[in-house]
Amino acid sequence: MGTLTGPLDLGARLGLPIVNPILRYHRAVKRSPVFLVVVIFSISLTLSSTSAATKNIEGSSCKQSGSQQLQDRDLYSCVKVNSKLVWQLTDDNTSSFTPYPISGPTWQQLADIRDAEAKVAAELLAKQAAELKAQQEALAKAAADAKAAKAAAEIPKVAGLVIGKLLWSDDFAGQAGSQASSTSWTPRRCGHAASNGGGTCHNNEQQYYIPEAIAQDGSVNGNLIITTKRITQPPTNAGICYVGLCSFTSGRLDTQGKLSFKYGFIESRIKMPAGSGNWPAFWMLGDNINQVGWPYSGEMDIVEIHSDRPSITTSATHFSATDTPNTCCDNHRFVFDEVNFGRVNVSSDFHTYAIAWLPNSISYYFDGQLVGSATPSRVSGKWVFNEKFFLILNNAVGSFGGSWANLQSSTMSIDWVRSYQLNGYGEVFGP
Repeated sequence: MGTLTGPLDLGARLGLPIVNPILRYHRAVKRSPVFLVVVIFSISLTLSSTSAATKNIEGSSCKQSGSQQLQDRDLYSCVKVNSKLVWQLTDDNTSSFTPYPISGPTWQQLADIRDAEAKVAAELLAKQAAELKAQQEALAKAAADAKAAKAAAEIPKVAGLVIGKLLWSDDFAGQAGSQASSTSWTPRRCGHAASNGGGTCHNNEQQYYIPEAIAQDGSVNGNLIITTKRITQPPTNAGICYVGLCSFTSGRLDTQGKLSFKYGFIESRIKMPAGSGNWPAFWMLGDNINQVGWPYSGEMDIVEIHSDRPSITTSATHFSATDTPNTCCDNHRFVFDEVNFGRVNVSSDFHTYAIAWLPNSISYYFDGQLVGSATPSRVSGKWVFNEKFFLILNNAVGSFGGSWANLQSSTMSIDWVRSYQLNGYGEVFGP
């Protein structure tokens, strides 16, 4: 922008009419110094007389109808009243009359500029927020896609098994503090007196299950964390645990009513909780448990851990000794296997726990090593393992894990859960 050179230049840039008598004689001034003196003197007389004339002009006479005069910020117009021309205060201040001099925009112009700038700023912030959200969603999707692709490429290799394509997986890659996907999992809220999740929430156990004890950690690899804590006051409506009031809160989640599995190779990578008293498990129950009851529904314990003996893995297959549904629990039978891995501590690092499930055989694996099995010949009852089952992950506090007297808190970390075809078998049912 150029430099303002005078009142005319300023007025033109503001789009305002300018009354400047000096500039009318610009050329004449250049021609005659004497004429300049005369003009300046004449203008001084005119301004003086005008100033005097505009004092207290309300009701005073004027000469030309329609002419206007500004006095102390009030605009007066020459109007005809009773055949006489007089000055009268003008109510319409939207007149095109423009006093001299004017040096800047009006208040309305400034307000319009301010509103326009605020609107532009708000639109810019909204655009930036939308772009940031889109970037975050794209990054989250890319991370999830990358993990899914990695899982598909990491098909486990186990001696004697033909493991096929990935059928389903959950890598727990959500935001820190968020629950596991509600499409696949239900976090339970139950104590000894309650029953849901297709079975009991008690088994000589001391914990009350709450959804708040389960959360994704938001890490690069993505983990689901089940936190167990000693409490001095049980939650409202917790009821009782096995003996007296519940001493701990912990977490249990399952896929009941959302995802069901029939045959295949199902595996999870887990870091077990440390400390005597913990009783973590990765297991399955029959979909029909609410209709036929336990143990007639069948139960497959892919892994249970004695936390007071962290080098030992336990797997078990539970069933009914009779063909009579809804009869618990004298008819309960099971096939039980334990393996001691010596120096291995399942609470110090992640390990994989898996089931290889076929129509007439069930095999359990620890880090790809066979640790237990069940077949119709080992089951002294009805073979109910050709039906749909759902998955469960939990950490209980109970006698199976040893004394809980010194237990204050612990964490169970689940990296992922995956289901593959096995020898051409394997189905996942869900939404």
